[in-house]
Amino acid sequence: MEVKKGENSFLENIKQDIDKITKEEDEILKKRISSHPLYGLLLQSHLSCLKVCSGDFDLPEIMNTADDLDLTKLSLDPDSSLEATSSDLDQFMEAYCSTLRELKEAMEKPLIEAHRFVDAVYTQLNDIVLSSPPP
Repeated sequence: MEVKKGENSFLENIKQDIDKITKEEDEILKKRISSHPLYGLLLQSHLSCLKVCSGDFDLPEIMNTADDLDLTKLSLDPDSSLEATSSDLDQFMEAYCSTLRELKEAMEKPLIEAHRFVDAVYTQLNDIVLSSPPP
């Protein structure tokens, strides 16, 4: 039985060491991501998606032009501090930002169409009310 207890404590020590290493690697990766030149763009893209989901915007068409111009400026500026060779993290950040932008556009499309439909119905109802003679 003592051999099993020794094995268990040995395995537990190995597991603790692996967990410690994994946590350290996670922290290093978090620091690399948060210090990446595209991190600001990633946050802005994510917040833009959340704004669309929450309905916290005026008109998506207006938001697209202003925000996307800013996001494009932040993205792959040739003078930015990105290395000449693209690392896996660079590729990931670019792809993730691009995916978030596409997601935002996909979420906005039905909202824009619904807004246009409601405006058209409102205009038609207004025309009907204004064209009908008063009783």
